[in-house]
Amino acid sequence: MLYVVVMGDKVKISGIYDSRKTGRRGNIYDRNKVLVATDLKTKSLYISSVLIKDANAMASGLSQIFPELSFQEISKKISDGKNSKQWILIRRNLTPLQVEEVKKMKMAGLLFEDDMIRVYPQKSIASHYVGYVDLDRKGLAGIEMQYDRLLSQNQDLYLAMDVRVQDILSDELYNGFEKFKAKAAAGIVMDVNSGEILALSSLPSFDANIQSEAQADQRFNRITGGVYELGSVMKIFTNALAFEKDLVKLSDIYSVSEPIKYGRFSIKDHDRGDPEMSVLKIFTESSNIGTVKIAEKIGASNQKEFLSKLGFLKKMEVDFPGLGRPISPKIWRDINLYTISYGHGIAITPLHFARAVSAIVNGGYLPELSFLKADQHSRGENVISEQTSQTMRFMMRKVVEEGTGKNANVIGYEVGGKTGTAERAEYGGYNEGQNFVSFVAIFPISKPRYMVYVIFDRPNYIFNTAGMVAAPVAGMVVKNIAPLLGVKPKINP
Repeated sequence: MLYVVVMGDKVKISGIYDSRKTGRRGNIYDRNKVLVATDLKTKSLYISSVLIKDANAMASGLSQIFPELSFQEISKKISDGKNSKQWILIRRNLTPLQVEEVKKMKMAGLLFEDDMIRVYPQKSIASHYVGYVDLDRKGLAGIEMQYDRLLSQNQDLYLAMDVRVQDILSDELYNGFEKFKAKAAAGIVMDVNSGEILALSSLPSFDANIQSEAQADQRFNRITGGVYELGSVMKIFTNALAFEKDLVKLSDIYSVSEPIKYGRFSIKDHDRGDPEMSVLKIFTESSNIGTVKIAEKIGASNQKEFLSKLGFLKKMEVDFPGLGRPISPKIWRDINLYTISYGHGIAITPLHFARAVSAIVNGGYLPELSFLKADQHSRGENVISEQTSQTMRFMMRKVVEEGTGKNANVIGYEVGGKTGTAERAEYGGYNEGQNFVSFVAIFPISKPRYMVYVIFDRPNYIFNTAGMVAAPVAGMVVKNIAPLLGVKPKINP
């Protein structure tokens, strides 16, 4: 509906310029019916040059109400509209105060049109999950883009997101981002059995209400779109496959005292520990040398087949836009077998990783991921046995109790996990001074329900390892969300 302001009186105009009337867009709620996106009625301002009596006075008055528009810009709009029946847009979605200020001008030629603006109550907290729309409320990212057609038909959506969990993940991730002076960070919380995504965060972030002011780096979703060599967290899959193929036992001993040479490559451990380690200790202490020796038993073809089964060799089929495509070797040689066993030489999205880890700990079933709340969930493809899953849960608990992930331990909640510290891939090589660190936490590990996975890109702290940077952040997230999710602490007598 359009209104023209003439000497302070509103005169209703109908049937002249009604082509851009907008209908209601569906609301978006979290799983507990908390509103995360909605429409708000506003007014937009136009001018009709043929009705204007004093162009200079109008340009002067409007430039004071809208400081971002100069006197010259408004004057040009008025001049360009001379001898035209078309109305010229001055500003969309005025605030109530701006509407009142325009009315006080009491000048002919000013016209209001009813409009709508999309509002995000959580601002930057959920921007990478919910996404955002353009000025005409067309979805450009996230859920807004994925379900644009439904939302534009006034269909409401209920997300798998829990705003309480989203808020905690966002806060703890930001605290770590600042403390460890990282270039970027991201995190995800999901139900390892249903595949529901309870929270997703990426830093640096932006306020979805003013997304037009955000830089590309702020808009980028590192969980769904980023493709990374994740480092030692990938040892989870190497060990799971070795146990699934019955190639190793927890007590098997390997020599890890000497680097492994392969052509011009030398694979070594960053921290020299015992000269000999059991399979369990190789995992808890994150030995690259020991992991490569386990991988040698697996073989390249078995490794490739297993990673393919986990979905690591193709883009994910998930209802979310902007998904990253993995990067893997065209030819799987021995050197690829070795480096991939400890998380180099293959790049995947954190979303790929989160889904696959869920299968490793939930009894062996690869869940179908869901960003929407669902009452029923399919079990997914079986990728490992319950026995292998049980062994991996035991090993991941030991990582937190005795190994590199001790800083993620939360008393009472039986956290299991794995650290990952990778040298950042740059310009065809690796930058030893730039780390990509992450930690995956499962709780309660004895009967897994939830997973927290956090990543930090190029932290600049005293110690830039996953155990010192990512593990404590994951632990804080677990500590704060567990009570909200109904996970009762286990108190030892």
